[in-house]
Amino acid sequence: MANKMRKLLALGITGLVVFTGCGNTQTANNSVSTEVVDTELTTSEDGEKQQVAEENIESEPLRIVSGTVAATQVLDQLEVDLVGVPTTSQTLPERYAGLEEIGMAMNPDLEKVVALEPDLFILDANFKESLEESIANYGINTFYLNTSNYDTFMETIDALGEATGKDKEAEALIEEIRVIETEIAHKAEVQEAPTVAVLFGANENFMLATGSSYVGNLVETVGAENIANKLADNVESSYVQFSLEKIVEQNPDYILRFAHGNIEDTKAAFDNAFTSNPAWQTLDAVKEDRVIDLDSSIFNVSANIRVKEAITILGNLFYGE
Repeated sequence: MANKMRKLLALGITGLVVFTGCGNTQTANNSVSTEVVDTELTTSEDGEKQQVAEENIESEPLRIVSGTVAATQVLDQLEVDLVGVPTTSQTLPERYAGLEEIGMAMNPDLEKVVALEPDLFILDANFKESLEESIANYGINTFYLNTSNYDTFMETIDALGEATGKDKEAEALIEEIRVIETEIAHKAEVQEAPTVAVLFGANENFMLATGSSYVGNLVETVGAENIANKLADNVESSYVQFSLEKIVEQNPDYILRFAHGNIEDTKAAFDNAFTSNPAWQTLDAVKEDRVIDLDSSIFNVSANIRVKEAITILGNLFYGE
């Protein structure tokens, strides 16, 4: 495409979930080496290999289109220039002001994408199954950003750095996050690990978040014990149904609540459930005011660039500032 002569093999990582700025094309400054490469980058949860192949050609900028907000935020941190961005009500990084919008993450306008002549189209792995066939029909080389949980997000940042020729920037970003993780781990070493119930809510439907989910995985990353792993028959599922009786038996030290969809309605549903059902009132976390409503812009169903804030918040909550 666009006289590139470069062929990036389609990149695949399976995963979860969500997210999603007009005008002039911005010249991309992302370059890759001229060396012949066939590098195995990561292994996804289902065993797929993510690879990038480059032909021995003259180095030149990559034209990259981002299809999700989460990917766009990461690419900004990696100092990657783009030629297209997702359509979203959220504020995208200033670097990408005025770029062509290509539609929302779950339903991008592939004709617009093709018109931008991208070498690489970056999407969230949550939409791989629904979009893969259509994208293949257009012959678009695609990288699927895995935002399903903290661990996979960190792996995919590294892979994205290689795919965009921003290896050093990706390594630096990962190191920034790991430093914060290590600081919290040192606090956790000298304190007893708290037990935590992570309640995910969408309107009036509540579930427990396991260690396979983003927030559940973060809880375990900072050294706390996620009670869902004791109560769930299948912790490979990100969210599981629960029995309030079982939660009462576990009597967790903290209850973290995070909402998805209509945030205010879900928060109201949380409050109503906790006040109307006396069983919730028997929990020490409720009695001692350790029921925490998490900021949905930081804690959500998928990983995002605010992960450093998320780790810091949880660490300070469990172990003190």
